Amino acid sequence: MRAALVITLLLPSLAAQGRIPILGAVIEYPEGRRRVALEYHDAYTEARARVRQVTGGLPPEGLVIELVRDSEALGDAIVREGGKRVPDWVAGVALPAVNRVIIRLDQRSVPRVRVNGVLTHELSHIVVHHMIPRTRHRSVPRWLDEGIAQEAEGRLFRPSDLDLPMRAFFGQLMDLEELESAFPESEGGSELAYAQSRSFVAWLARNSLKEDPIPRLLEALRQGGPLDQAITLTFGLSLDRLEARWREDLRSDRSWMPSFGGKLLLGALLLLAVVLGASRIVIRRNTARRALGEDEEDNGQPEGHRPRRPPIRRLQDGDDPPSP
Repeated sequence: MRAALVITLLLPSLAAQGRIPILGAVIEYPEGRRRVALEYHDAYTEARARVRQVTGGLPPEGLVIELVRDSEALGDAIVREGGKRVPDWVAGVALPAVNRVIIRLDQRSVPRVRVNGVLTHELSHIVVHHMIPRTRHRSVPRWLDEGIAQEAEGRLFRPSDLDLPMRAFFGQLMDLEELESAFPESEGGSELAYAQSRSFVAWLARNSLKEDPIPRLLEALRQGGPLDQAITLTFGLSLDRLEARWREDLRSDRSWMPSFGGKLLLGALLLLAVVLGASRIVIRRNTARRALGEDEEDNGQPEGHRPRRPPIRRLQDGDDPPSP
């Protein structure tokens, strides 16, 4: 029993072949990946500062940042810590209950963007759940958790954000309550949920009359108040009214219309070209069919209507052939 217990306790360290300490945390990495582990080491200080700026908190002491080779290793590490496997597109996972971040190393993107973005995003999740007492985890809705993480991450390329005003104009946004069940079964299915979460949290921070509204909100939640009360205390309005104003701001944004109109015009021109091309083909076929029909009519005329051929006369001995 004692040997089995020792092996169980050593599994995390056996899975990672190297360890690099950094500011109360440790980075574990697989054999042969020390160079990329040093990239995360160098990025940790900046990521930590960015998370503190957005949330007002810092990662707890003893945090482990585990780097794994690929998606399969990521799933194995999550299961090892008592969690469930995630979709193949997930780049990293934060496990606040065990104070651990797990990041896969096979993601294809610009290295610096990948390292800083994923590390900051997952650190934000750790800090948010560390700031809120464990018994209050459910008071942090998923849209708020993911929105704060994306705000801290500060990604520069968000194609979905460009669609949000158009979606709001056509009434295609999900309610905040719907977002809770929209993470993250598939990349396409959760893309809108992530985009809306980030947009709403950024809008709250941008339109607040108080300084540091997100840290204030997290502090109100840490004190044990329900979400609606914490929102009202921080922003002066209820969550429903804030959501309505955010949607109205999105609907009033018409920046998508020129691009959308250009796409509609291009689509119309392409459709016109297809219709004209198809019409020409139909006309040619009909013309060919009519010509073929006329030939068949000529060939099928009755005997009395056919042009008569001159009779054939047999030449007799001594007759001259007819002149041409």
